Amino acid sequence: NLDGDQKPVSYGPWGGQGGLYWDDGVNFTIKQLVIVHGMGIDSIQIEYDNEGNSIWSRKHGGDGGSKMDKVKLDYPNEFLTSIHGYYGNINERGPIMVRSLTLQSNRKAYGPYGVERGTCFSMNRGKIVGFHGRSGWYLDAIGVYSMPMLKMNHSKTIVHPQSFVGNGGERDGFSVIQGSVGESYNIVLAVRQRDLIGNSLPRELSRRGSRSCTEDSSDGETKGKTPEKLPSNVLEGVITYGPWGGNGGTKFDDGTYTGVRQITLSRNVGIVSIKVCYDRNGQAHWGSKHGGTGGFKTERIMFDYPSEILTHVTGTFGPLMYIGPNVIKSLTFYTNKGKHGPYGDEQGPSFSNKINEGKIVGFHGKEGLFLDAFGVHVMEAKVPPPKPPLSRAIIQGERTIAEIDNSPWSNKLVLAKRGPIEEVACSVVKEPAPCGPGPWGGDGGRPWDDGVYSGIKQIYITKSDAICSIQVEYDRNGQSVWSVKHGGHDGTTTNRVKLDDPHEVLNCISGYYGTINNDEQLKVVKSLTFNTSRGKY
Repeated sequence: NLDGDQKPVSYGPWGGQGGLYWDDGVNFTIKQLVIVHGMGIDSIQIEYDNEGNSIWSRKHGGDGGSKMDKVKLDYPNEFLTSIHGYYGNINERGPIMVRSLTLQSNRKAYGPYGVERGTCFSMNRGKIVGFHGRSGWYLDAIGVYSMPMLKMNHSKTIVHPQSFVGNGGERDGFSVIQGSVGESYNIVLAVRQRDLIGNSLPRELSRRGSRSCTEDSSDGETKGKTPEKLPSNVLEGVITYGPWGGNGGTKFDDGTYTGVRQITLSRNVGIVSIKVCYDRNGQAHWGSKHGGTGGFKTERIMFDYPSEILTHVTGTFGPLMYIGPNVIKSLTFYTNKGKHGPYGDEQGPSFSNKINEGKIVGFHGKEGLFLDAFGVHVMEAKVPPPKPPLSRAIIQGERTIAEIDNSPWSNKLVLAKRGPIEEVACSVVKEPAPCGPGPWGGDGGRPWDDGVYSGIKQIYITKSDAICSIQVEYDRNGQSVWSVKHGGHDGTTTNRVKLDDPHEVLNCISGYYGTINNDEQLKVVKSLTFNTSRGKY
């Protein structure tokens, strides 16, 4: 903290209105947290440091929960810098509570703990020095006190990300921030993405950067909510809106297609990158990834294309810190079936392309270390109402299922009743061949994502005429974590793939997908093969 006049700022609480309000106050730093969770966050307890004295808070929440995790920081060198999570109700009539928490320090990320479902919240500003919120049977809501780490006064200007072409043709994007701290220090901060470094920057970099610092950083920034409408020269009837956001980075344009199937976002304090799977006359086409690297949260938005059509996008933009180039902070996607998002922090000026009815057929904007600006190509036309959903079940007659726990969010193993469990034999292969990011298969069902772990211990698959369900036991730093069961209950045979964790590593997956029950519009996964560092299952 370079300014002794800095005062802590309160954020939140995020969550429900139930329970009693609590406030741990402002401390020097945080040493460790104890989080008890199951289908949500049941309780939290924090060890603070206050001028060298260890102080434990009361336990905020109830006595439930199936798992306890300790987040122990390397005090005094490690401290919390951000909090991210979800809140919502477990069932339709249940109270709103905190469902999951992810904590980020100046060294690493901890979590997620709980179930990442519901409404997202996030705070990434300075050093967290205290918590407050509401609790009863559960952790109903949570907020933080944050101490700003750096306050830049009398800011001069910004040099927005630029691109230069080196001898090898690689791009080197960089951002330069110039300002002052108090009356005695000047700061010039240059940021460049590590994996883009490969060629030397031109000698004129210093000269051009200094000249840019004298320009007004607000020039070219989007200031209002009214979309900028430009005629598209790509396809007749397509109108281009935007881009909205900052004027830094390099321009990109995916062009126009017949629709949008899937969007993958990476984010932290802003939208780091975006990658889109388009549809062109029934064929899937992946666009390039636009933006940087380093997002701690990845969102995958899958549309039920062609019955679900992306109609408009809203979002917000603003600086990453107190000053700095504007980037896209949040995005929300609207279809003829509903709303996806918001993804990110809804802070700063907002934008929207919702003027006339139509469907989005492409994206454009500016990219650098983050998604600097974002715009859309819209085919203006009457959007048909959504069709009734097709049945996505694999019908094999009614069967009873032996479930250890009937809760839809159970993290216990669910097996098919009929037939013995078959442990799959292993055969040696020399060169497994992974291909693409996935997911592969049909467009039906609901999207799911187990997240990232340190390893995979075993996999249970139920099958009949196709793959009916899959459930995975992961390893997270030596702890066993079961996923929920993904799929239906109609499997007649259960297969078990048990890996010799940590010595055996799953490194490739292959399979087939196709139609079932003579329904040409219903595609499902029909087979799966797993390749490991030791063999093939």
